[in-house]
Amino acid sequence: MSLPELYLSRPGVHFPKRQFDNESIFQMVRDQFRGTDSEWKSVRSGIEHLFGLCGTQKRYLETDLSARVADYAVEAVRRCVAENHTDLQDVDLLICGGIPRQYFEPATAMEVGHKLGLKGIHAFDVTAACVGHLEAVQCAAAYMTIHPHYRKAVICTAELCYDYLSYDIQHPKDMRMLGAGLTIGNGSACMLLTRSPLVRGGVRLLGSDTYTDPSHWELCQVPIGGKFSSSSVELMRLGKLIPPVTKRNLDALGLTPQDIAHYIFHQPSEIMVRKILEDIGADPARGVYTHHLYGNTASASVGITFDHLLKERDIRPNDKIVFGSAAAGFSAVMLTGEWTMPR
Repeated sequence: MSLPELYLSRPGVHFPKRQFDNESIFQMVRDQFRGTDSEWKSVRSGIEHLFGLCGTQKRYLETDLSARVADYAVEAVRRCVAENHTDLQDVDLLICGGIPRQYFEPATAMEVGHKLGLKGIHAFDVTAACVGHLEAVQCAAAYMTIHPHYRKAVICTAELCYDYLSYDIQHPKDMRMLGAGLTIGNGSACMLLTRSPLVRGGVRLLGSDTYTDPSHWELCQVPIGGKFSSSSVELMRLGKLIPPVTKRNLDALGLTPQDIAHYIFHQPSEIMVRKILEDIGADPARGVYTHHLYGNTASASVGITFDHLLKERDIRPNDKIVFGSAAAGFSAVMLTGEWTMPR
């Protein structure tokens, strides 16, 4: 089934007030360290190596454990609406694609919709780790394809790590499962999906593609009531699965990697994004890199990186754009579109 004419808006993003640099994270680990000064040097060296490899410099973290995911999502929605010079009239659909939540039921989207004052809408969550926001965009596109009366969708995500990150690193070998958590940042993002271009322009969706290999589901987990752990080396190796999905998406549209003006990818590390672009034969300079500014903001990173692109670069009508994300599981989602201004 081909896509109807659908447009992805400029994003709205929101961050916690407090920014943490790498030294702040070193101190958080040091405060829990129980070894000798000599042993600490080895641990710190391992963390420094990780930060250097990923390009990690800064990130925002919410320190208030009572902060609500829905409130962060609501703020991103409001900023998105303001950024696009539109309003929430005619919203038919609300999808929240974030990872954390305050409760098992109902959907976080219900709380978001209530706080936005939306009535008569369909609202639900998509839970798919770091690809959640792009999966939510795909779900919105599918709903608008099979329900012609749907006119406007709100697609939001919010990432707060609460107390799921562990800074209890006592030996360099602990970095294997806990190191990735030290690169994580918090934030929220929202985009609208509409049937007509917004006044400030947007991305007309051309196509999408997905890939999942569930055999890797144990590599990265946050157990209920537990701590985040990620087998970083093995997950990075799975990066080799992303270029084929990217190229397949482009091939289906008759595009080459050189036809794409901007690659907006999930940001687990700068080196990983660069390698993906090199592997498909694209110029790495066409990638947008934000890990050094915000860390790994999980599902919110695509919207945050899109926002950075629009603020830092010129974007022209007909510029082709690829949105991409990979996630624990293992899964990947690619969306392709072109920048369009209203006639």
